[in-house]
Amino acid sequence: MPNDERIIAQYRAATTSAATCERKGRALIEVAGEDRATWLNNLVTNIVTTLQPGEGNYAFAVNVKGRVVFDLNMLVLQDRLWLDVDARKRDAALSHLDRFVVTEDVKLSDITNQHRRIAIIGPAAHEIVDRVALGNLVPMSQLQHIAGTIAGIECRMIRHDFTGLPAAEIIAPEAGFEALCSAVADAAGKKPLPQIDTDTLEVLRIEAGIPMSVDDIDEEVIPPETGQIERGISYHKGCYLGQEVIERMRSHGVLARRLVGIRIEGDAVVPAGATLSANGQDIGRITGSCWSEKLQARLALGYAKSAHAKPDAPVTVSAPQGDRNGTIVSLPVRG
Repeated sequence: MPNDERIIAQYRAATTSAATCERKGRALIEVAGEDRATWLNNLVTNIVTTLQPGEGNYAFAVNVKGRVVFDLNMLVLQDRLWLDVDARKRDAALSHLDRFVVTEDVKLSDITNQHRRIAIIGPAAHEIVDRVALGNLVPMSQLQHIAGTIAGIECRMIRHDFTGLPAAEIIAPEAGFEALCSAVADAAGKKPLPQIDTDTLEVLRIEAGIPMSVDDIDEEVIPPETGQIERGISYHKGCYLGQEVIERMRSHGVLARRLVGIRIEGDAVVPAGATLSANGQDIGRITGSCWSEKLQARLALGYAKSAHAKPDAPVTVSAPQGDRNGTIVSLPVRG
């Protein structure tokens, strides 16, 4: 069904000016030790060793079969690395990484509970970042980050457009977080910054075609299938765990399935796991859906066999309320 007034108001604020949200669903793992960069470079799909302090990358950690164990944002600090992961994958990430610490000078620490974070989202985010004197957000590349101080609280600001809109994430110590949030609110001026919740974030990221850990990226997925090749995979970095499978897919030009957008007729919610079919044959599955403000229609993300993953291709969605007609759409969707 169409979104309620709460989501519509939050969506409008985020897409036309700015809004905030607390990023409660994230975990932070610290990697210290002299061998940290070369060690991690051998375990993830994107380059680590050439990154300089203040830079970052998105990547996947995969198993020997090339299946995703977890995806992560890597942030390079002066003397350590921060790995930003979905909180639901924290234990799996720590267990996976710890398994590969043998003789290397590497120390893993879960520092999630020492920090909290707030995101400023929207086209006016750079103005607010400027007012709290954290620097110029506009020229920063994705996952570039800088240290700064807000209201006397040391923090780190990251350029991270995780919903497809311009955004800054600010990570601060737990003890000073409330004071920092008050300073960010004051920087917005007379008009308070609205807070957006997970429902609105879902609409924004699904419209942007950005897959989410666990929901869209699970242990059945191989990284190229997510469509995040340019963002999260380096084909020039050399060997890493699971690299042979991913390289074979590239060299053979074979991708059995891929993440797509699906516009679905009707307004009823479509559950994750609903089957996609074409010409009477199963071709994939739905991973999540929302009511799209851009399309004014039900929009889903899902995986479809590559032969059917073409814009305007018709599909059938099998849902509890009955079969529904759908159409493959390009990502990100355009209003």
